Amino acid sequence: MGKSPTGTGMSWPLRTWGAYIMVIALLVVAFSMGLSSRADAGEYRLNTGDVLTFDFLDDAELPVTATISGNGEAQFPLIGGINVVGLTIPEALDKLRGEFRSREILVDPKISLNISTFRPIFVLGEVKSPGSFPFYSGLTVEQAIGLAGGMQFVATSASDRVLARARLRAEIEAASAEIVHEAVYAARLAAQLKSSDKIDLNDVPEIAREYVDGAPLDGVIELEEKILRADLAANKSQAQILTEGIAQSEGGIEILNELVQQQRDVVQNSEEDLERIGVLRKRGLNTESELSRAENNALGEKAQLLETFATLARSRQELSELKLQLAKLAADREKEILTQLQEREITIKKLIANQHSAEEQMLLMAAVAEDETKKNQISYTYEIRRNPVGGKPTSIQASLMTEMLPGDVVVVGIAGM
Repeated sequence: MGKSPTGTGMSWPLRTWGAYIMVIALLVVAFSMGLSSRADAGEYRLNTGDVLTFDFLDDAELPVTATISGNGEAQFPLIGGINVVGLTIPEALDKLRGEFRSREILVDPKISLNISTFRPIFVLGEVKSPGSFPFYSGLTVEQAIGLAGGMQFVATSASDRVLARARLRAEIEAASAEIVHEAVYAARLAAQLKSSDKIDLNDVPEIAREYVDGAPLDGVIELEEKILRADLAANKSQAQILTEGIAQSEGGIEILNELVQQQRDVVQNSEEDLERIGVLRKRGLNTESELSRAENNALGEKAQLLETFATLARSRQELSELKLQLAKLAADREKEILTQLQEREITIKKLIANQHSAEEQMLLMAAVAEDETKKNQISYTYEIRRNPVGGKPTSIQASLMTEMLPGDVVVVGIAGM
């Protein structure tokens, strides 16, 4: 018989027995929870993104980590990549032991395998910081939302709501100003295409007309027309330089054509002289040196004609290049302006979308702040999207207390929206 707390043979007081029984009960619960946790770990099926800890039990080397990659494999010592997706830890251990044996690396592999990090969970929707977060055992939807910074539209205090509304108003006003600027920018580009030095507001994109009507535009138009005039002047100057170069080339070609005709006449005369001197030489009426001079003269005039032809060909090539540059200047300018016009359309659409988003947030915040006592009436929906290994993707309507599994995606929405 054990002794009582007082050291006597008397029985324990009722309070002591109660505490003793409570300790025993807690130990039993803890033990059963440990068994349940181990059973769950044994039933969990591995998937991409899980990080494993592998160890040889009969050596002094430190354990190694192995991450399951996108192809389902994890890299293990001595045997390399092994596909373990869809296996439980006991099944994966059996497969690894089989690999060591079949490859005759180990006869009786003494190895251990554990999950050190589960693949992450994802939180999306009406939360402040959507994204991926580490999974841990017992993680609930409420805790996952906490990891994502909490609900998006529930301000923690009145001052927070005031600051948030001020920020949204500033975003809305800035977006409106940017839309007006982009719209006038687009009208200026249209004027450039028409080579006009004045901006016509009828050229403003249709989607931005309502923002431009009634807006103070004098300063914006004045600045854009300065840019317009500078662009037209630069383009005119470039075109004028090329046009003058073309005119000079055409004039030079005309001169070369005349020189070619004159040189042809000179060559014909030198050939006639050579023929006459040759006849006289046969009759012995002149000397051999006179005939040689006539031949050299004829050859020189032909060479001069060929050189003039070469100069004419180069001038014609230069003229073609100048005309091509002039045409390319106009085509490149038109292409650049059309590209910028397209970019303005896209930018305006993005700005309008951002403005509408900010306005919707303002309306929602106003609904939340309208009556502080009614804020709890705003209800949220929680959906867990689960893609189990070897099973069909499922969608589960969850509550804040629903426990999540590795790889789950929880989507937070506002009821009725």
